Amino acid sequence: MLLSSLTSPQQRVISALVLAPVAIGALYLGGFFFLLFLIGAAAIMAYEWCRASLESSPGVITVLTGLTLIVALSMIGKIQITEVVGIIISGAILITIVAYFRKKTKALVWAFFGPICIGAPVIALMTLRSIPETGFALTFGLFLVIWATDIGAYFSGKTIGGPKIAPSISPNKTWAGLIGGMISAMIVAWAVNHFLIGGQIAPIAVLGLGAICAILAQVGDFAESAWKRHFGIKDASNLIPGHGGVMDRLDGIFLTAPLLMVLVMLKNGMQ
Repeated sequence: MLLSSLTSPQQRVISALVLAPVAIGALYLGGFFFLLFLIGAAAIMAYEWCRASLESSPGVITVLTGLTLIVALSMIGKIQITEVVGIIISGAILITIVAYFRKKTKALVWAFFGPICIGAPVIALMTLRSIPETGFALTFGLFLVIWATDIGAYFSGKTIGGPKIAPSISPNKTWAGLIGGMISAMIVAWAVNHFLIGGQIAPIAVLGLGAICAILAQVGDFAESAWKRHFGIKDASNLIPGHGGVMDRLDGIFLTAPLLMVLVMLKNGMQ
């Protein structure tokens, strides 16, 4: 049976059943395998970003954006995180200059922020996974919290309904959904802290972190929706049947992963 003959919810389930084991397996194995997974995701997001954001054919800029992200990801653990950030910013400046000389003057801002918006979450994920002993638990726990947010928001929004948050950007998002997502995220964050990392974080702190992650995940979702509406597209791409593109699937970690990375680094003395 062809995927195109299935309903969107059916496509979503099949895609999730195929992709989830790959993502979780790469995350569990860590090291080279997770790096390769993130490089693939970053390269696809670079294509999605440039295809939507830049005028005409964005081939050269797409390649430069992808290369910037690949180099930065590959250097994690070999140089300081501030130097990795420097690679991203330097790449963004170079890409902006190239965009200018290719007469894409209306897209200079998008050319500059492409490597930054995509680089921040993938670099944060690789950095978190590279932490000895707790790296897998922290990174997997973050994904669990984001998934809990999405599930809680969906069911509470569908069940309760009520006022929309920003109907002009995302017409299906309600305040009830946001609260339901926050509650779900807090419960899962507590469970992750208790069962996966041995209660290293104070309960009140982990509940607060869960709530903040839920809010930031929704903000990331809104930001990506606004970006798509600005350029008149429904999905970042059609790569994942029923889900859209990679950016559509990972918008929840755009802000949450960098936040968790910074908090962990502060706790560990910015090592």
